[in-house]
Amino acid sequence: MQPDLPFVPPLLRRLPLKRVGADAAYLAIALSCWTVGNLLALLGCVVAMFLVISHGNIDVFFSHLNNLASRYVAADLGRRAAFQHQLVWGFSIMAVVFFAVRLPRFVIRLRKELAEGPRP
Repeated sequence: MQPDLPFVPPLLRRLPLKRVGADAAYLAIALSCWTVGNLLALLGCVVAMFLVISHGNIDVFFSHLNNLASRYVAADLGRRAAFQHQLVWGFSIMAVVFFAVRLPRFVIRLRKELAEGPRP
């Protein structure tokens, strides 16, 4: 007669505990690097948008940034808050779309790498 053991999912029965910990650490590092990389790419898209608006001219690019900054500094608190609110919403929507487009490929790559196991 077998003693009453706690339920262990089938996946964990096949994998040693060391492998599960290594996979969890790998997932945490890969997910954080993927997230940071996507956010940096999204910020790069914002800079690219300003470059497209300025037709690639650096002087016009900095002129647009100066105009935006001077109007922000001169605005009252209500308008600043409204601008910040619109900026956060716009950036959040762009981030969700950006992440949603890139997520399936990231998941496929992670599944493939985890199935292959550690490299010698």
